[in-house]
Amino acid sequence: MYNKAEALQEKEVAEKLINAADYVSARDRLIKAQQLFPSLDHIVGMLTVCDVLSASKTKIPGYDIDYYWILRLMPSCNFTDINCRHQKLHKSMIPIKNKFPGTELALKLIEDAFSVLSDADKRSAFDSKRKSSWEGYESVNEDSALGCGVSNREAVISAQIFSGYGKVSSGEISEGKKWNVEDWAPELHVNNLEEPSACSSTVNSEGNTLEEIDMPVDDEEDLNWFDQEFYNFGCTRTLECFETGQIWAAAHYQSDEPQNRRYAQINAVLTSTVVVTWLKPVPISDGERRWCDAGLPVASGPFHMDLENSEKVISPTAFSYICTWVHGITEEQFEIYPKKGEVWALYEDWDLDEWSYNRETVKGCKFKLVEFLSDFSKYLGADIAHLVKADGFNSIFQRIRSEGNHVVLHISPNNLYMLSHRVPEHRFTGGEIDGVIEGMLELDQLALPNETVNDIYSQPTSKVENSDSSNKSDCSNCNAGQVPFLSSLKPYPDSKILGPNWSPNDFIAGQVWAVYDEKDLPRHYTQINTVISSNQVRVTYLEPQPILDYEFAWKKERLPVVCGVYGATGPNVNLDRSHFSHLVRCQRSTTNPIYKVYPVKGEIWAMYKNWNNKWKQFQYENAEFDFVEILSDLSEGSGMRIAKLVEVEGCLTFFQRRQLDGFDLSRVVLQSEVVGFSHRIPAFRVPGIGQHGIPESSWHLEPNALPCKRESEA
Repeated sequence: MYNKAEALQEKEVAEKLINAADYVSARDRLIKAQQLFPSLDHIVGMLTVCDVLSASKTKIPGYDIDYYWILRLMPSCNFTDINCRHQKLHKSMIPIKNKFPGTELALKLIEDAFSVLSDADKRSAFDSKRKSSWEGYESVNEDSALGCGVSNREAVISAQIFSGYGKVSSGEISEGKKWNVEDWAPELHVNNLEEPSACSSTVNSEGNTLEEIDMPVDDEEDLNWFDQEFYNFGCTRTLECFETGQIWAAAHYQSDEPQNRRYAQINAVLTSTVVVTWLKPVPISDGERRWCDAGLPVASGPFHMDLENSEKVISPTAFSYICTWVHGITEEQFEIYPKKGEVWALYEDWDLDEWSYNRETVKGCKFKLVEFLSDFSKYLGADIAHLVKADGFNSIFQRIRSEGNHVVLHISPNNLYMLSHRVPEHRFTGGEIDGVIEGMLELDQLALPNETVNDIYSQPTSKVENSDSSNKSDCSNCNAGQVPFLSSLKPYPDSKILGPNWSPNDFIAGQVWAVYDEKDLPRHYTQINTVISSNQVRVTYLEPQPILDYEFAWKKERLPVVCGVYGATGPNVNLDRSHFSHLVRCQRSTTNPIYKVYPVKGEIWAMYKNWNNKWKQFQYENAEFDFVEILSDLSEGSGMRIAKLVEVEGCLTFFQRRQLDGFDLSRVVLQSEVVGFSHRIPAFRVPGIGQHGIPESSWHLEPNALPCKRESEA
């Protein structure tokens, strides 16, 4: 019968012993606590702290700390071994940082060791000093060990830690046993991070079989924490997986340094290394530019190659996964966005503007893990579901439910920089492991950020199921005591703003869409009823409900009305997906199928030139157009402010605000003038166009929504 109370008492004693620098005794207490209650929180990390601190007391004669001992590595280890072991030790201790005595010192020791051993020049200098320091010390007996400040028992413990073996012979522990330098470093299988097999007996230098005693170690559980519970993510990043032209994500997501969260294109694959060119993000908004100028990491969006930043990289441990990407507006750009089914880490309490001015905020931030339920669109954003750790597992996660329903959130394109990085996932089909059901996800622990580990592993028990649901919820309405959600995210929007090549999944009953009229301009509005096939959508046409005299006159002339009040009173028809232009932002009546449609701030609209409310059909037929950007929403008393756009010279579909003496030209449109709007034109900004001589602030207007006359003039 396990006894958690006694285990916690042993843990408290261990903490006192660590404060007294008695690391070996502290480790013994922790082992006893583990035996009393094997699932004691963070026991692996606490044992690791003891191991590292014990190893630090074993000095190189005449020199200082042996960094190979700190990382439990052989001097013959390669960069892959060093990198993997550093990550393993680092991640095991991070959850107890500032909570368990000695952890900060242990973390500093492994960081110092990694800094030296991962740098070729520093390591070479260290190896030279280490070798010369051992000269004259062909053997180390108990007295010499004590002379270095290390007891014989600590030396044995350190040797066991260094070797990775779980057993040491009693003959080797006996008083007066002489230790040769080679005795301290048995072969260690670190290349594949496999626990060396423990023999039933050990043979000494005289060839005699020595009786063994068990030396409890945490290697098995430690490796379980580091290794995956089912899927081997390492098989997806072997050297054989690399090919020229691929784009890979760097693996060091647990690092606070932004340069360790980036992408690289593979230029060449050599014997043990790859030659890469790193990618550089292309910001769009002013806030994103400030973010990049601050040197903060960018995980998603448009990128281009930083041709001045190419280097050789040791693979495969330097990379996490191969990226899916498409070319951007130019062949030189690469667009990387989350895909349906992927898991990403998002910054909690993210604030683009505030964080851009305070880089240190990112280092202290927390994260949440989410699964993308749809591909991320740079026009629409994407739907996401929050993930929590499944009970009884370290690296298996599932969607969370609140009050019986999945809570589906929506992340907009404006929140793109909220994404920290992708966490590679493996999706279960059910039955692979006891307790695992279809849809659960195993995550690559190497990609879990440090600051999220403790948070994820201490989630309150939540009701989790695997069934799908379309329920979409506002984070602000969730009880923080039940389910911790991302405060920066918004609920699924009533409308989306733009998107080419619509699929059946883009249409939901009740939405209002603009469709093309007989002049191939998006001037008619429809309400979605249902999707009847992969290419056909059942809709009801909306008809204008005139209120003012000039609205009645306009309707009498059979002229298109694109602003005002509408009712779902038109015919029901089946439309091909190619008829749809964009989702409409509108106000809806809560009791009747009545809609108000007016230009919204940030949209681009076409207006009739020289319009007045007495127009007849012939004037409409020969109309010319201005294109304007809506600067403010319509107010009943003060109207709305608009800015006129002019074509960027030599670019048929790029427009920018018209200026006079450096100032944008704008004017106010009163509510009585809104009939003069012809239609909305879907538009978006294109990142990186500045390098092609096009102002970054320019709008790219959807060619299909430009009036035919405009195209003929071009």
